Amino acid sequence: MSRSLPSNILVAVSSVLLAHACYSAHEHSLLPATAPSLDGTPTASSSLPLDITLETLISVCLLLVGIVSSGWELKPISLRKYAGLLESGSIIPGGVDAETAAGKGRGLFDGLEERPGFLDIRHQRKEFADWLKHVNATS
Repeated sequence: MSRSLPSNILVAVSSVLLAHACYSAHEHSLLPATAPSLDGTPTASSSLPLDITLETLISVCLLLVGIVSSGWELKPISLRKYAGLLESGSIIPGGVDAETAAGKGRGLFDGLEERPGFLDIRHQRKEFADWLKHVNATS
């Protein structure tokens, strides 16, 4: 994952903006429900002001752009391209790089051959029952 400096700065700035918007919304919620207007009559101020709403939306959008742009490189979807990368040695299944695999004498598809198969629960249950009978018989 290679994160660039502009992406990190964008994430940091938008996080600060989002925190400020949340703080402003919290402060606004603590105001009395009816605030006096200039002429002294009470007015309802229950809705969130437009500037806080816009600041929240803009900071969330900038945060999403920063997070997405700082992400790692996408892998190819096409099987043909992925197989080409495997055969060229650019990537090795199982997260091992080509130099490490070459040093260990691993082939490209050895990871597939070494993976465990399906569990046979019935066989394991029978082995456990036999072991339990053996333990009970010796006790």
